Amino acid sequence: MRTFFSILASLFIFSGGISAQDAIERSVTMSLGLQNSFFIEIPGADSKLAEKTFYEYVKEYGKMKANKKAKEHFLMATKIPLINGSSPVDLYAKFEDGKGMATTYVWVDLGGAFVKSSDHPQQTESLRQFLYDYFIAVRKKVVADELKAEEKKYDSLEKDLKKLKDKNDGFHKDIEKAKQKIAESESNIEKNLVDQDTKVKEIDAQKEVVDQVKDKLNNLGKRD
Repeated sequence: MRTFFSILASLFIFSGGISAQDAIERSVTMSLGLQNSFFIEIPGADSKLAEKTFYEYVKEYGKMKANKKAKEHFLMATKIPLINGSSPVDLYAKFEDGKGMATTYVWVDLGGAFVKSSDHPQQTESLRQFLYDYFIAVRKKVVADELKAEEKKYDSLEKDLKKLKDKNDGFHKDIEKAKQKIAESESNIEKNLVDQDTKVKEIDAQKEVVDQVKDKLNNLGKRD
């Protein structure tokens, strides 16, 4: 059962248009003003899951911190080889809830300039891959939760079926008991009829005795 659902989960992860997901480039206001950003929408996730997964995703590059006032998260002077080789970058992120999805915004400051496709094609391509890999990491958690929920439903349905089968077995046992009871009652009916015949004969014989005693009583004192 779990093997089947594992295969199903894999299909959910790598199909359904997910492979076509790509980060969208747009200028978005953040703590340092209006800056070029890349954001990605993650179906089925909420901002808490998106944030938690992002922290796990970048922990090898350093510990992210939160700017509660700006509702942002940042990682300063970190080296992310995939994005900018051995040169450090400042990474900013923001997570928002949407309708049935979460949106993760990312800004990468190369040191005086934020990554922008028109100015930094190589870093842009790498950043898109970085965000896609992150997207897959979140989606795997989303689908894993879906899998648990569906397995729970599956187990519940199996339990329901077992209960129905147990009831069915009980009904059959009741029928067998009823059949035995009917057979016993049919046998008792036959015996009862024989007993009735015997009793009728006893009553008839006793009636004759009673009649004889009556005659005897009535004839007392009479002379022939």
